[in-house]
Amino acid sequence: MGCAAARDPLPAHEKIGRYASVVPFYKALDSLRSGQATEPVTVLQIGDSHTANDSFSDQMRTLLQKDFQNAGRGFLQPGIPFRYYHPAQVTVSSTGWTPVSAFSKTAAGPWGISLVRQHADTPASMTITPDEAGGVGRGMVEFLSQPGGGQLVIEADDGGRTAVSTASSQDSDSMWLRMPTTADTHSVTVSAMGDGPVDILGWEVAKGSQAKPAPGILYSNLGITGSTIDILSRVDPRILSEEMRRLNPRLLIIAFGTNEGFNTSTNFDTYSARYEQIIQMLRNAAPMAGLVVVMPPDGVRQERLPPFTRSCERLAPTGKGFASPAALNTVRQAQIDVARRNHWMQWDWRQAMADTAHPDGRCTILVWGNRNPPVAAKDHVHLLKAGYQQTATSLYDDLMNGYKLWNSLKHKK
Repeated sequence: MGCAAARDPLPAHEKIGRYASVVPFYKALDSLRSGQATEPVTVLQIGDSHTANDSFSDQMRTLLQKDFQNAGRGFLQPGIPFRYYHPAQVTVSSTGWTPVSAFSKTAAGPWGISLVRQHADTPASMTITPDEAGGVGRGMVEFLSQPGGGQLVIEADDGGRTAVSTASSQDSDSMWLRMPTTADTHSVTVSAMGDGPVDILGWEVAKGSQAKPAPGILYSNLGITGSTIDILSRVDPRILSEEMRRLNPRLLIIAFGTNEGFNTSTNFDTYSARYEQIIQMLRNAAPMAGLVVVMPPDGVRQERLPPFTRSCERLAPTGKGFASPAALNTVRQAQIDVARRNHWMQWDWRQAMADTAHPDGRCTILVWGNRNPPVAAKDHVHLLKAGYQQTATSLYDDLMNGYKLWNSLKHKK
């Protein structure tokens, strides 16, 4: 009698459900928790203005670093990329640099994952100072090498200095330069000397030393106000590949959808395909990373034409004349379908705003804005700091529920 064939193991997504795409991150967390990690675990959150505002991401950063060690601030957009830029854990100043954003249709690349660069033709400087001592034990600066490029100088406040020419006979490409830091460094200044164009794509500060990085969590938020998922199609593939190799993220959090849902120009005939293709591009560039796709939070606008079929009036005391844009629901459904098809973890930001009176979270932006004190902004699209913190805690708790499930399954083997 022949032996019965061994039963094939269940696919990961059937064992652990919606958390299957996050398993690489859970493995990295396990390494930190066990004390075996010799390097930090990097999280990259990429998105629109909800990401550019560091309130949501900083709450995630705070919670992760509290439970899995603080390795420093991590990779940031360079200098001051936009007005009202207030990154957590560091202070940044800048003079003489001009921010150039991939959001501008007339701005030429190449672009990295920060989707912004700082340009200078004349003398310019930018300084980064971590709030915590030891927060810049090590660091890197990402810049463009380009024909006619000028001199770039990196100076630490305790005397370290590195200078390099950014000139190259080749087409523009990204290069990385170590910051000349020590355990006593408190701040680092990056300067262009004014002898040719200099372009900075990003910079990273972290704890530990160049030879021995501190283990723990690095959490980067890379957001461009007004952007859609399509902005990532402007990233140069060669630059992206090198960035992902160096940053080595273990979790990608992709959070777009608000602007697609409020824009009247979104092409929904091809949106699902573009959304899927761009996220696959990121996954291919960072094959060791887990993935969470985030659907947009609740948002409403005033209805100006009858029949007002989507009115929030029945759902919120202040909802008369306001409604969720129909396109926002189309975006949400497209993202849900893509995530399910690929077994990617999806997290519903609007659902995280739900309560018993609003079980699906629709029109809650009005309720949140009417609280005392309010936790949503008057534009009925963005949250205030407390609202971002509350919803970030919801995502964190969800991820940790998956981590507990993964651990329980791991110990059953």
